[in-house]
Amino acid sequence: MSTTKQIVSRGHTRPLTEISFVEDGANTLLVSSAHDKTPQVRNGETGDWIGTFHGHKGAVWSAKIDALTRTLAATASGDFSARLWCANTGRELVEFKHKHVVKSVDFSVDSMRIGTGCQDGLLRIYDVCQTSAAPTEIKVVTNTANDGVNKIAWSTIDKDIVFIGKKSSSVEKWDLRQDPSAGPAAAAKLPDVVLPVMDFELNPKHNIVLAAAGTKVVALAMDTLDVVKTFDMPSPMTFQNEGGVSLSPDGSKFMAGGSDLWLREFDYESGENLRTFKGHHGPVRCVRYHPQGGTLASGSEDGTIRLWDLNFTGASTV
Repeated sequence: MSTTKQIVSRGHTRPLTEISFVEDGANTLLVSSAHDKTPQVRNGETGDWIGTFHGHKGAVWSAKIDALTRTLAATASGDFSARLWCANTGRELVEFKHKHVVKSVDFSVDSMRIGTGCQDGLLRIYDVCQTSAAPTEIKVVTNTANDGVNKIAWSTIDKDIVFIGKKSSSVEKWDLRQDPSAGPAAAAKLPDVVLPVMDFELNPKHNIVLAAAGTKVVALAMDTLDVVKTFDMPSPMTFQNEGGVSLSPDGSKFMAGGSDLWLREFDYESGENLRTFKGHHGPVRCVRYHPQGGTLASGSEDGTIRLWDLNFTGASTV
């Protein structure tokens, strides 16, 4: 087990659902969502609270700040809505009503559109400049009794590509320029997995989509969604009900956390468990490397966000 410096950032009162870093000039923002209905923004280096978005009436499953301007935020909630906010003032700009729980939201790379993934099986695309216009609706799940959208992520290199992680253990790549009736441009059923995709992360620099589901982490080619690598997680760690995975910026390692409270760092080539970090008092719900790679953020069932200094020279492994 490794000991390392960590910052414990409190403020949420219920389990975390998602975290993400956004580079803001020389600084970095850390965006978080949780079951407490209040998505928040923090300093990505210190964990210090910056602001909270108030208005949702249900758990917030996803929160993003647009990476291009850092002036807009979007959230997805169990109150059957997604919302657009002013990231500078925290003021709600518009509510996008849905017909079911909204599990995920993301901005297009040009920040002109918002995508939402809803439990009614629809991917909805909203125009940020024409928020009163009806969204484009794409049926991405045909049988919502057995399948659903758990997470979406807009490509950071193509403004017309959206990736979807589903309850049916699959990841799909949708091209918004194509006729939706043709289905996804690419799709992958994660091998030897029967449980939902709990998390995935896009890594265009390395052409990798890293996904967590069941007891496995699976690396897919970002362009084709062909399976590149699979990693079995050590028992008793699983992604059955929660968990996250993130690839280091240099592509040499990945971090995963799930049901057993611990974070584990693995070598990407060999799959060797390099270090294990303990500190959370509940299952790990979400994990992301800082864009510079020296820090990792994790969010837990215990309601805390922890920032781990991965370069701490006093760290020792037992």
